[in-house]
Amino acid sequence: MAVFDKYADNYDEGHKKAVSLSGYEPSYFDEYKVKILADILSDKMSRNSLSILNYGCGTGKTEGYIHKYMPDVSVHGIDVSEASVRVASMSNSQYSRIRFDAFDGKNIPGDELYDVIFCANVFHHIPRKEHMESLAGIYSRLKVGGLFVIFELNPINPLTQLVAIQNDYKFDPSANLLSPYYLKSALCKNGFKNPESRFTIFFPSVLSGLSHFEKYLMWLPLGAHYYYVSTK
Repeated sequence: MAVFDKYADNYDEGHKKAVSLSGYEPSYFDEYKVKILADILSDKMSRNSLSILNYGCGTGKTEGYIHKYMPDVSVHGIDVSEASVRVASMSNSQYSRIRFDAFDGKNIPGDELYDVIFCANVFHHIPRKEHMESLAGIYSRLKVGGLFVIFELNPINPLTQLVAIQNDYKFDPSANLLSPYYLKSALCKNGFKNPESRFTIFFPSVLSGLSHFEKYLMWLPLGAHYYYVSTK
């Protein structure tokens, strides 16, 4: 049984407690990442009829926002937790262009190549000895010129470390936050081109009035989250 199988039905409750220090609801972070993804795709490629693989979709909280901001794309969500995939399928059954599958963490189901592969806060739950194999699998299923967009929690940020202790390390004792420098190296070793990093979530909700300054701070490695955009 995958680690997150037993949390599939009440993951939101635990996540809400963990991120309470930020003052935001868990859905804020789901939508925030998708809005960034939509902006990236608008800047780098046409969003019409794109295929997106959500690698590590969990209980499918992201897919509704993908449909909201990019209604013309097709989405394939996969996760090692069969229980989470069942929840995701039920909660997104109204969307005809979204489907879900469980997988073994190594072999991505089917043989489709994707325009975009999206991965949000997943790799710190994958043992480091398996990172290269997982990234190689992702690389092999990305179209030439396609984009890999990966988000991770930033261990340089002390509040993120506290949230990880309260949430990720509790749910998954093997979780291990990844430094942005380690992740860039791993991407390059697997052939991903031009990995560009950005840092996000600098202000808690009580300072949300300052959030419009974040676009000027994305170079500063103190945001609670970071992401890389790279190509094949």
